[in-house]
Amino acid sequence: MRKRRVRAALLSVAALGLLPLSAAAAPAAAAPHRAPVGEASIVIHQGTSTGGRVIAAAYLRCYPTGGTHPRPYSACRALTRAYGDFRALEPVRRPCPMVYQPVTVVAKSLWQGSASFVVRGYPNLCVAAADSGGVFDLSRRAYG
Repeated sequence: MRKRRVRAALLSVAALGLLPLSAAAAPAAAAPHRAPVGEASIVIHQGTSTGGRVIAAAYLRCYPTGGTHPRPYSACRALTRAYGDFRALEPVRRPCPMVYQPVTVVAKSLWQGSASFVVRGYPNLCVAAADSGGVFDLSRRAYG
């Protein structure tokens, strides 16, 4: 039963695109695979569903910090505090305009061997950035 759960978890991670499928299908006796300490991908869609136009996307790698996220160091700090779980990110207090321009965020991470996946809607990009502790802030401009 445990082998089936481990295999299902590995296939889920492979389906998220965070692990090559060949590694998920490899038997447990194969060479040990060192899981990344922290990786995340974030895609922001315009509108109230994932069917909207992609308006921003980023890849984040932590330890060593890098990727295409505009502020990888602060995003990695926030994800480290939340143990890679997007639902546990601490919101930041930031004034946001009360303009309804809905966005839908799709985020997935592999953090110290655990996978996290979230699809969440926000009334606008500023609220998405504030609610996620800056992790979903993929804009190139800095907020004061």
